[in-house]
Amino acid sequence: MRSTAEFDAFGPWIDEVTDVDGLPRLYRDSGLDPRAHRLVLKVPRDIERRNADPHMHLYDYVIAVGDEVLTVLIRREDSYGTAVIPLDRIAAVRDSVRLLDGRLTIHTLDGPALTIPYNGSAGGAVRDLIRVLREAYLPAGRSGAADPYRADPHVGPEDIGLLTAYRRLIDREPGMRLLNVSYRQHLRHRMRLVVMPASIVVGDDHEWQILHRRDWFTQSRDDLSLARTILPRARIDHLWARPHERYQHVHVIAVRSGATTLEIPVVPGPFSEALVPPG
Repeated sequence: MRSTAEFDAFGPWIDEVTDVDGLPRLYRDSGLDPRAHRLVLKVPRDIERRNADPHMHLYDYVIAVGDEVLTVLIRREDSYGTAVIPLDRIAAVRDSVRLLDGRLTIHTLDGPALTIPYNGSAGGAVRDLIRVLREAYLPAGRSGAADPYRADPHVGPEDIGLLTAYRRLIDREPGMRLLNVSYRQHLRHRMRLVVMPASIVVGDDHEWQILHRRDWFTQSRDDLSLARTILPRARIDHLWARPHERYQHVHVIAVRSGATTLEIPVVPGPFSEALVPPG
């Protein structure tokens, strides 16, 4: 079986595409010119290399960020579909990884969300993509002075991964302020025990970022996932909090951006209590 350059380069990693020749062959008739885009990535199929062959279409997605729109080409067997999302219609971005199970979700002001699964070992490329998407609404040269009195948020040893992620984020973006910390909770509902892992909320005048686990509630004590949800503040229409319907001593912060509403459970405190409607 004759090999191809596409097959020879295939692996679990997400590669940047810089010219038409670098596009997977399935997508070369799309008219997409990587040179006219700020960033183009190709996301491989979730198969082991030993199960692949040169005749297969080996890439499930091509992601292209232009000046005004995000274009995603999506493999459907031996053809593909196209999703086009204006950058100013992105309501939120959520990236999460559990071991090698990565998921990038783009929420839109119009409602439908697009989820792109990927191999967790390729997280660096996904972080680059998120950075480029954020540049669409962040001011050029954005910076901020670090808080000289900044202290690490308190989380238990089970959530030390969140603390590490927080430190890395603050090192990259020292102007971010610590807005809320929810420590791990062990909850009971009708004799059923669940865990609400810790979460950390930071933000500035332009966005909120929430560091959390993939699942807000779990029956497992050992959660190896790590997630980041990013909310552009200018696109938030309404923000409120309410007591959780099932669990005592838990507030739910609801964020509505157009047709998308995201809910963030937190331990009640000044941050959430200020958002609870009076009465």
